[in-house]
Amino acid sequence: METGSVNMSRRSSIDSMFTTASQFEPITLEDRIRITFEIANILQKQEFLRKLVKALMLYGAPAHRLEYILREVSRTLGVDAEYIYIPNVMFLTFFDKSTHTTETHFIRSPQSFDMHKLGEIYRLEKLVSHGEVSVDEALEFIDTVANDPPFYPVWLTPIAYALASFCGCVMFYGGQFKEGGVAAALGVFFALYELYTGRYVSFQPIWEITVCILIGFVSRALWRFEFCFTPVAFASFIMILPGYSMAVAIVELVSRQLVSGVVRMVYAIIYSFLLGYGIEMGSEIFGAISPQSVSAQGQAEICKTALSSTTCVTVIPQLYYIMTVPLFAISYCIYLRARPARWPTMITVATCGFVVNYLLSCYATAPTQVLQVVPAFTVGFLGNLLTKFTGKMSLDAVILGIFYMVPGSLGLKAALGFFGGTDSGEFTNQGAGFALSMIETSIGITIGLFIATLVVYPKGSQHTPLMNF
Repeated sequence: METGSVNMSRRSSIDSMFTTASQFEPITLEDRIRITFEIANILQKQEFLRKLVKALMLYGAPAHRLEYILREVSRTLGVDAEYIYIPNVMFLTFFDKSTHTTETHFIRSPQSFDMHKLGEIYRLEKLVSHGEVSVDEALEFIDTVANDPPFYPVWLTPIAYALASFCGCVMFYGGQFKEGGVAAALGVFFALYELYTGRYVSFQPIWEITVCILIGFVSRALWRFEFCFTPVAFASFIMILPGYSMAVAIVELVSRQLVSGVVRMVYAIIYSFLLGYGIEMGSEIFGAISPQSVSAQGQAEICKTALSSTTCVTVIPQLYYIMTVPLFAISYCIYLRARPARWPTMITVATCGFVVNYLLSCYATAPTQVLQVVPAFTVGFLGNLLTKFTGKMSLDAVILGIFYMVPGSLGLKAALGFFGGTDSGEFTNQGAGFALSMIETSIGITIGLFIATLVVYPKGSQHTPLMNF
């Protein structure tokens, strides 16, 4: 019995030449090749998912849709994975039930906008979801998109900033054309300052506040030439106002993405205070040099009109909206890195949202809640219809429409209200009210976008994950 036990527990040198799953089932060469290909296929799928995550985050996909999109693609590819997203970081965990092991990856990527590349990624998602491309082809395509050089040259960025500052000054902040020209010049300075300081790591934490100090100082110094402080200062850096971040934060919170939503909301609020602190500091520095500048601006009738300006009450004739609304949209088309072929669609959808807002506020005297929800519903509804009937991504048009509605200026006025402590300041004691208005407006935008998605996609999409709000 003892000898038989030894023979059963040991293998001869000849038997050890074969790899066996058990003692009685040798693995053939064909099985080895098959297993090797299966492992390589799994690794390829995981690599594709990692690159897809980075591309979606980098090109501006809706943050609250990231986990949903990746789960749907993973299910299509047959990869058992789980995802957790926080701003700028995605946690990926791949499960292997056969070996009871897990593999976790951390994908870190800044969030920016490139609507053309995001549209290409969306097209790739459709092909993968319908099984029309292999994983090899998908990897090659996503690498091609990533290596595609920038479409717009760097020198076009200051022009886009200047155009947005000019149109925003006269449309949203009650400025005259002369103040719009100064805001455009400061917008060019802001863009050049951003490009320059981006090369130096030590400048990155403070570049916003330093440029805001300079803008606040110059905006206050122009009082001698009958320029109002508010339109010039606010419109000069309209591109970085945190209204869109606040709207996205509310969208994430409503979607039960609690961690990323809270983080993004706190960041948007603190960021608005940071900008407001810089503007107020620059204004106070010049106010210490020339105290009469503050009181003179506070008493000027034209500046009081600018402070109370709305969509219906403007300093310039509203007929000029025919020019400023499309120009403002074009500047943001460049900012979103959308190709010119997409401009007509994007401008049409965004203009429809602006027109609805204008009609409701000026002629229907609609309550505030309706002014927030209905234009957002209009933009979201048109964008979803375009996606449904054309099969192309229309997120770029919806984002452009949101930029007409986001309450970025309210957040900045809130910061100025908290930091402005004198009774003669433009925003004294208005900080809390504007902060609440900023959150309220973001909630209205969120509700409108979600209702639009529910109307067009009541049961969701069948194959391709939704790339919208």
